[in-house]
Amino acid sequence: MKKILLLAAIVAVLSGTFAVSTACGSSRAKGPDTLRINTTDLGKDIIGYNGPTPVELTVVSGNIVDIQALPNREGPRYMQAVREGGLLKKLVGKSVKEAKDTELDAVSGATYTSNALIENIRLALEKAE
Repeated sequence: MKKILLLAAIVAVLSGTFAVSTACGSSRAKGPDTLRINTTDLGKDIIGYNGPTPVELTVVSGNIVDIQALPNREGPRYMQAVREGGLLKKLVGKSVKEAKDTELDAVSGATYTSNALIENIRLALEKAE
């Protein structure tokens, strides 16, 4: 019984360690050429309208394949405006260098939210480079 409890505790600790390391910066997934950068901790001081607005940037072989807004407290209508404005898709397909040189504009009607997302995207791009 003690061995089972010890094994369960070890699994729980290792699972927690993986979750924390993924949230703190970058992790590799889906192969050696894939990099995912999560700005939950990196950008915790970047505030939108209602709080932090973290993103996850996915880079494969040096090109951006996805940018996702992570859970946040921004209002649904502001996040919808950002999505409809194409902010999170504007850099998809570009290299990290090209993305860093691309001007990103705030979405009208969701200025605080989009400006915070842009700052988090820039932070992720710096980390990816």
